Amino acid sequence: MYRGILKLFFIIITIIIIIIIIIIIIIIIIIIIIIIIIIIIIIIIIIIIIIIIIIIIIIIVIIIVIIIVIIIVIIIIIVVVLVVVVFALVLVLVLLLRLHRIISSSIVISNSSSSIVTIANNIVMVVIVVIIIISVIIIVIVIVVVLLLVVVIVIIVVIVIIVIIMNNFNNRKTYRSAHFCSEFGCYIRSF
Repeated sequence: MYRGILKLFFIIITIIIIIIIIIIIIIIIIIIIIIIIIIIIIIIIIIIIIIIIIIIIIIIVIIIVIIIVIIIVIIIIIVVVLVVVVFALVLVLVLLLRLHRIISSSIVISNSSSSIVTIANNIVMVVIVVIIIISVIIIVIVIVVVLLLVVVIVIIVVIVIIVIIMNNFNNRKTYRSAHFCSEFGCYIRSF
């Protein structure tokens, strides 16, 4: 009788131990699944952050390229307009020089109205000088604008290169660690 009670007692204890082991295994499996889910969520968040950073960098590069293209197009339009103006002024200058030659030859032909012809000749000469001065100023402006364009492009390229290099350095930053001890204990700090 004692043996039957003892067997029953051992069977009950064995069943309780098996149930406890099964519960512990289930708890460990649940904890492992939760840890795996947390790791997957962290990896997904890191991937999303990296994708967002890459998209932001691509958008910034596209905006910089668009701004550079707009600046180049505007400066090219300005240069073309100024070159056309200089060409038109040179054409007017050539025509005025021919007019001056015609007026000068008419002074030799007729002396009767020489004062009017001389005044017209002087006006033509003043206009010629003004056109030459304006042409020189416009040519200087074109040269300055082209030089400014080159300087702006060089500065933008240098800035983009520096940003890319700094971005690479930030991505490859190595963390050093040091042990710090205080009255509360020792810990590791990264910097």
